[in-house]
Amino acid sequence: MTEFAFASHVPVGENRYRERYGLDFEDFAIGQTFKHRPGLTVSQQDNVEDALDTLNQAMLHFDEHYASKTEWQRPLVVSTLTLQHLIGLTWKTFGKKVRILGWADISMTGPVFGGDTLYAETEIKGKQDIAEDPSRGRLTVVTKGINQNGALVCSMEYDLLVYKRDYMPFAQANY
Repeated sequence: MTEFAFASHVPVGENRYRERYGLDFEDFAIGQTFKHRPGLTVSQQDNVEDALDTLNQAMLHFDEHYASKTEWQRPLVVSTLTLQHLIGLTWKTFGKKVRILGWADISMTGPVFGGDTLYAETEIKGKQDIAEDPSRGRLTVVTKGINQNGALVCSMEYDLLVYKRDYMPFAQANY
């Protein structure tokens, strides 16, 4: 097996490579900012389906006639759908996360409409070793949602657990 490894892949056999994803806890430093790409365009159909699936009865999300009479003049995307998509956009950077521990702040700072494209960027605000668990570390991050026009539509601060190098399940597996 060759010792050469691509930045995005690790060798697992002769001319065989496994895709790498997520950064190890040790790779993060306070002050780093990650721009997560690609973006994601949210359709009005996505919005309507999420509102109906979650029994969200606010007509502002799915009734265009009703929404046309509001300050927004068109249906707003359900805020929890916006949050879900933004967290999802961070998966490549935080692919070695164990779980999200909780949120310190969620601010919806601008409207999101069907047809908008969301982009996420995350700043590392805190980093802490966990004495009782040498396999994981705690990060405090702020993820911002930015639309296709560069407008900030959401900001959320949260803590997450991330595996340390070589501790993620199957880290050494050659599958």
